[in-house]
Amino acid sequence: WTTDSVVIYVNGSSVAQIQLLPGQHSGNTTWTIPQSYAGQQISIYAQDSLFGITSNTVTGTVLYPTQITISAPSTVYVNQPFTVSGTLQYQNASGSWVPLADATVTVKGSWGGSATATTNSSGQYSAQLTAPSSPGTYTVTASFAGSSSAATAMGYSPLAVSPPPGAPPVITLPEWAWGLVGLTVGLIAGGLIGYAVSKS
Repeated sequence: WTTDSVVIYVNGSSVAQIQLLPGQHSGNTTWTIPQSYAGQQISIYAQDSLFGITSNTVTGTVLYPTQITISAPSTVYVNQPFTVSGTLQYQNASGSWVPLADATVTVKGSWGGSATATTNSSGQYSAQLTAPSSPGTYTVTASFAGSSSAATAMGYSPLAVSPPPGAPPVITLPEWAWGLVGLTVGLIAGGLIGYAVSKS
């Protein structure tokens, strides 16, 4: 048995080859899809050059790569409305990044808030969320679920949520310190400084 080879064809053109040595019955190879195939439907099959056997044909659409930007405030107050905006683009067959218009972008906060927006002719989107009622560090995401011709995309932005201006600071006490809470609160209750206490 001489050396055999299996040729991989895409849209009728040879793109890769697998060499099979005597006694070898399987092999693998990789092929990087050129950007010029973006948006096109392709068919792939393999053919054994020694025996002329042809495999089944697999078809599919090569998706355009996408990217999304996200802009949001770094810090907001609890329950404060704020705007999240950005741009959605796709990479066309020539390799240029261009706006992806009329696409739905979903904006979500890690605390559960969400909104949707549709990109304009420049690929820009804008949506409004409301900050959670509890201070802390959260994450805002903007995502595109993809389409029949474009891949998915997601962007992230951190968000710090602060108490409203003038709110008393929150003190978290360990379990052993709760015996002192009544005494401490009683001593400062009539003063000018207020403290809110939460159990850890």
